[in-house]
Amino acid sequence: MAELHKKSANDTHYWKAWVYRKKLYVESGIIGVNKNKEEIQLGLFENGKKRLERLVEEKRNQGFVDSMGPEELIIHIYNNGSWSHEDLQNASMELCKLIEKELDETGVGFTDGVGIGDDQMVNIFCMVDDLDIAVEKIRRVISMQKLIDNNDIFLYERNVEDINLLKTRG
Repeated sequence: MAELHKKSANDTHYWKAWVYRKKLYVESGIIGVNKNKEEIQLGLFENGKKRLERLVEEKRNQGFVDSMGPEELIIHIYNNGSWSHEDLQNASMELCKLIEKELDETGVGFTDGVGIGDDQMVNIFCMVDDLDIAVEKIRRVISMQKLIDNNDIFLYERNVEDINLLKTRG
């Protein structure tokens, strides 16, 4: 898989490509704005790896550079006691699906699962390419959910010395 980015003054363009079986898959767009998908059928004797290498070289000539890889965000949902464990679990899974949809459709990243602890806390794990845009997109999704009225929801980014929390309630 190849993942490249190109920053401009106002946005970041991304390009991802990989070969699977006899197809070359390409995703590209502007992080946080759009995502375009393309599926290219390879010829019978065409070497997918070589075709991918040529495309990567073309993108590098256009100013794209290798991606540093995604950052992990963890959304902590603390139950204030008004939800049963089962209700919190179901609502968190639904929230995870909505966040996944938003991150995926805008090329920001993806969710990487839900960790359900005791009756007090649930974690949603996300991998994102742009922290600021991801926070904006996640905040928007969370603000439209009923969880916000009943629980404390924080966003934690691991790679920052000071814990970066986004408290959406209270």
